[in-house]
Amino acid sequence: MSDLPPLKIAYISRRPFTDGPVTTTFPENDPANIAYVLAGDYYSFFTLKKLSHEQLREKLAPYHLVFVPIDLRALETVAHIAFACEDRLVTYSEGNIADYQMHSPTGQTTFLQIINRAKINFIYWEKYAPFYRSLTERPVQYLPYPYFAEEAVPFTVPINQRERHITLPSGLAGNTRNGLGSLAVARPLLREGCVEQINCWLAAVNFSEDAQAVQHFLFGTPLPRRRSGFNWRQWLQQSGVDYRFLLNVKQRWGQKQDIAPPPPLVQANGLALYRRRTWLHYIPELAKTMLVVDMNNRETVGRNALDCAAVCVPCISTNRSDMQERLFPDITISDSWDVEEASLLCRHLLQDEHFYRSTIERAAVELAQFGPEGFKQRFAAILTEQPALLSPE
Repeated sequence: MSDLPPLKIAYISRRPFTDGPVTTTFPENDPANIAYVLAGDYYSFFTLKKLSHEQLREKLAPYHLVFVPIDLRALETVAHIAFACEDRLVTYSEGNIADYQMHSPTGQTTFLQIINRAKINFIYWEKYAPFYRSLTERPVQYLPYPYFAEEAVPFTVPINQRERHITLPSGLAGNTRNGLGSLAVARPLLREGCVEQINCWLAAVNFSEDAQAVQHFLFGTPLPRRRSGFNWRQWLQQSGVDYRFLLNVKQRWGQKQDIAPPPPLVQANGLALYRRRTWLHYIPELAKTMLVVDMNNRETVGRNALDCAAVCVPCISTNRSDMQERLFPDITISDSWDVEEASLLCRHLLQDEHFYRSTIERAAVELAQFGPEGFKQRFAAILTEQPALLSPE
């Protein structure tokens, strides 16, 4: 185990986790697990955004370091929390590195103020560190969050027992996730019989519309008129209402009823459409498939690559995410719209067992360094290099 100084840590994010000391891992592929590895506390934006500046200062005062993700979808809340941290602010990556462009010049200035008041800025896209360093004189360090592979590995399925399916992490909805590009790769594979089924994981908030659009693209099915009506999921996500109580009730009810992972909501003609729920619903289904195609065009960490490496499923994706190139270099493409190259790689994997096995074996070896112990080692090295983190300014 890496020796870390006795620091009192808080990690804050927009995720609807319960506030307080983190004594078990979050069953998610999520940076919030930093709080668990560092024996810290977790707070949700839902809680802290309600507090006044003085109340927030008082709540955060006991901590040596306060990790605040630069979630530019909630810039006002991020700024509210960051400006109350005084000399304890540590920023962390969140979303797309280009998200600052969504904001007005004033909003972009607020983003710059935040990273320029932090004791250190941690990012999980190493190749973008020079860009961040051009924006601030504060330290910038690469620190990928801990991935708990041991939570996923037990679901691994032997290759000869897997279904000849291909998994797509999204449909046509998803903003910069380029689901259309992934579908364009998968469609000829299904038509030619290279795979027997395409599995798409769609967000619950717009499942019906996305499901109809995916079927229309793949099979030319009629596209029904969109029904006008109240989308309560969308309203709940956009309203800022603290829905954690409802979420906890739903989770407890599911445990009480011992509900198994749901079957696909749509399954026909070699297509299965799943509604995204929890990470632990997704991983067992992912592990049964042969391939994942993710024509991602977002500069982000690469959650799909991490999950695939854990359950030994090849992930064909782009170099826009940090982990894809590290875990699956031989099946990483440089252009998010290079459908031809992605299709060739799919066929190669499906037809060449040696290539398939060497690809997943390499990913499993590389994944080991991104577990909790690897995180502790990186964090300890940064503390040694940046001693100011251990003392108030």
